[in-house]
Amino acid sequence: MELEMIASEIQTAIGIETKQLFKIGLLKPREAKKWLVKHYYYQWAKSGRTYADIKYELSLRYNISVSSIEKIIYRDNKI
Repeated sequence: MELEMIASEIQTAIGIETKQLFKIGLLKPREAKKWLVKHYYYQWAKSGRTYADIKYELSLRYNISVSSIEKIIYRDNKI
């Protein structure tokens, strides 16, 4: 189910169908989720929301700790 949610979110965010990419292994769900976290973080930050509020909402939305959200946002892509 999580895979379908991620695919749906990517489709909504940028209009690309990703289910087949997941199915054949060209796109990994973990990397897609990290991309979504970054995408929404920067999009919502531009709209004037507080960084703490954004991190908290992303944490709830993707079932990731706030600490992990911060690592995804502020560290290199090695995570």
